[in-house]
Amino acid sequence: MRETDPRHPLVSPIYADLSGLPSMLVHVGNDEILLSDSARLVERARAAGVEVTFKVWDEMWHVFQTFAIPEGPQAIEEIGEFVQKHLEY
Repeated sequence: MRETDPRHPLVSPIYADLSGLPSMLVHVGNDEILLSDSARLVERARAAGVEVTFKVWDEMWHVFQTFAIPEGPQAIEEIGEFVQKHLEY
């Protein structure tokens, strides 16, 4: 919808109130079109007191994790480890 404000938090989370979110993991490639937005999200989350693990992958692009390249399974493994660590009680 064109009348939707592009700064609405449901459109772009960098404009949302991020306080109270659980720990987050952000993987982004350095060839990712959303790299700067990802960095801004991480910065805003940290400023809101959210624990953030941020990793920029060399020569990777949007959703690289889904491709049959060595970095894909590596990233998925890291995601799994992050989730397991944060679900332990």
